[in-house]
Amino acid sequence: MRRAHIAPAVAAVVAAQALTRLGHRITTQEASTLGAATVEALTAEGWSITAGTVGTTRLSSVAPELWKHDLPLLAGLARGRTYREIAAETHTPEGTTRHRAARLISRVGAANAPELVAIAYRAGWMNSLAPEPRGRLTLAEDEQRALYCLADGLDTAAVADAFGITHTAAARLLSRLYAALDATRPSTPDRSSRCRAVALGYQHGLLPLPAN
Repeated sequence: MRRAHIAPAVAAVVAAQALTRLGHRITTQEASTLGAATVEALTAEGWSITAGTVGTTRLSSVAPELWKHDLPLLAGLARGRTYREIAAETHTPEGTTRHRAARLISRVGAANAPELVAIAYRAGWMNSLAPEPRGRLTLAEDEQRALYCLADGLDTAAVADAFGITHTAAARLLSRLYAALDATRPSTPDRSSRCRAVALGYQHGLLPLPAN
């Protein structure tokens, strides 16, 4: 029996499907191995695998890099939601939501969730998410610089190093930034969201978007 030609991307799709269904119970490497083995076995039996839309969650209408479930996740992070809240809103187990976020962060090369949000805005993936209303936002020079640091994936310790200040002073600077942006978590007004701060920065022109 003739061996059918299988596109190299098929193994990656099978692996992604395995990760989606098994959530945090399987690693990316294990899923990749499973995907490659599955394709190899099917090919050896003479099966032909073609792309289709039935039973698959990919692709989003925004970008081929994304899965459909990535968009609600990104929107939730941009709005300052916790992973638990995003999971509840999307009717998804929290563990699966966290694992999807970790996979997306790894896939785009982000250091953390705030940098993921920054990458999403620069890539145009968030164009359909309406900006949150704010009055005229103006930041002090050090606050503006701190906002750039968050968009670059720096944590509080890294911000302290970048400014040459103590960790405590960096935490106070970030607190001033969050207050200036009103970047609190909707469900917990006494806590702030770095992801929401970065999102607001792009929404209101405080962080630059690529020229069209």
